[in-house]
Amino acid sequence: MKRKTVLAAAAFLTISVGSFLVFLKLSATMAPATVTYVPIESTRVLNNPYMGFAVDARTDEAEQPHRLAHANLLWSELEPEEGRYDWDAIESKYRFDLWRGRNVNLVIRVILDYPSDTKHMDIPEWLYEAIDGQGTWYDNDYGQGFSPDYRHPTLIEKHEKLIQALADRYNDDPLIAFVQLGSLGHWGEWHTRDEEPGRIDFPKRTVSSRYAEHYVRHFTNKPLLMRRPHEIARDAKMGLFNDAFGKRDATIDGFLDWYTNGYTNWLTQEPEPAMPDFWTTAPVGGEFADELRYVQDDAIDETIMQAKLTHVTWMGPNAPYREPVGGALQANIDRFLTTVGYRFVIAQETHEEEVEPGDTLHVRATVVNRGAAPFYFPWPLELSLADRAGAIRHSVRATEDIRAWLPGTREVSADIPIPESLPPGEYTILAAILDPISGLPGVELAIEGRRADGRYALGSFTVRE
Repeated sequence: MKRKTVLAAAAFLTISVGSFLVFLKLSATMAPATVTYVPIESTRVLNNPYMGFAVDARTDEAEQPHRLAHANLLWSELEPEEGRYDWDAIESKYRFDLWRGRNVNLVIRVILDYPSDTKHMDIPEWLYEAIDGQGTWYDNDYGQGFSPDYRHPTLIEKHEKLIQALADRYNDDPLIAFVQLGSLGHWGEWHTRDEEPGRIDFPKRTVSSRYAEHYVRHFTNKPLLMRRPHEIARDAKMGLFNDAFGKRDATIDGFLDWYTNGYTNWLTQEPEPAMPDFWTTAPVGGEFADELRYVQDDAIDETIMQAKLTHVTWMGPNAPYREPVGGALQANIDRFLTTVGYRFVIAQETHEEEVEPGDTLHVRATVVNRGAAPFYFPWPLELSLADRAGAIRHSVRATEDIRAWLPGTREVSADIPIPESLPPGEYTILAAILDPISGLPGVELAIEGRRADGRYALGSFTVRE
């Protein structure tokens, strides 16, 4: 009896194992074969939009690659007469047509007080009279100038009209990339002199936030950046700019600590909130504390560390873009430019080896962002199919949001429906990030295989008859 039971169990086990092996063979037969393509990574500097150096928009002295230019817009020049905005003069001074033709975008900042070596005002004469001259004329180690009383209700009222006029003209203009909240303080940096002699009071949050609200209310289509964390910056999901980049105490002990942990504003004694993850959705800009000091051999390691820790996207106009290409500092400049902003690498890509017309090609890729920051604009990812002659025969726009490609590694999936009309043969998958204005590839990837049209060749597959 026991022998029959053992034999029966053995027979059942044999049949079960056999069935499992048959199932595995059938499953292997049913699963389509796939191929994996591994691109060659590139280490060269990529001259990509919205990142890198922001050059002075008034000059043409840049030697290094750049896709941004910076313009400080003085209120006295913007609105020389109340209600009359001199757009032609402003756009001529900052050479809007030149930058538009070169596919370089602008960063703009409104200035009410820019210290210089002569006595002057950066608000219009009519406005000075409208606020009854309330403010402070100064002559100190910052320079000379006039700091208006930011609490004056007329100044606040006229400021909103100015920002509204700017937004009416530039809110939908693709030339303008970023808007820095200047307006308050020396250089538009949201601080006034806080030392004696000659201390100038800075307005409390109830006043300063009103200036910020003007930007939020009217510049609805542009990323906004503030000098330091403030409640309104956090609530409006703004970026930040660091105009003392390179100096360790200002950048690590100051800027990084402010947005990581919050701080007490030393000018007003008011607490301001932390904004630890702001950089995931809004950029970090600013300028070097010294044009050349922080790309010297003895400083570049610290500079790279600061760029990574604070997730820098762009720096300028005080930046080493005037240095000659191939000069003594080129290797250090290249290290900086290959660190800041985004730097997308397709590490590998996998898809079916063969499909039939009407099938779906499933593309799976590993994307690595080796930069310090993401890309902040909703540009589409295009996948297309090129025949053996290189002609594009079919393309789709993936649903992938490239703004989510934070520093690090990300798995990306996209499906390409194969048209019934696509002729049999061998095809190559092409990848590109498209500029929505031109509809053409607009972002360089850090891999080899870039075609003349800006698309990148990945793996190949066959469409069967």
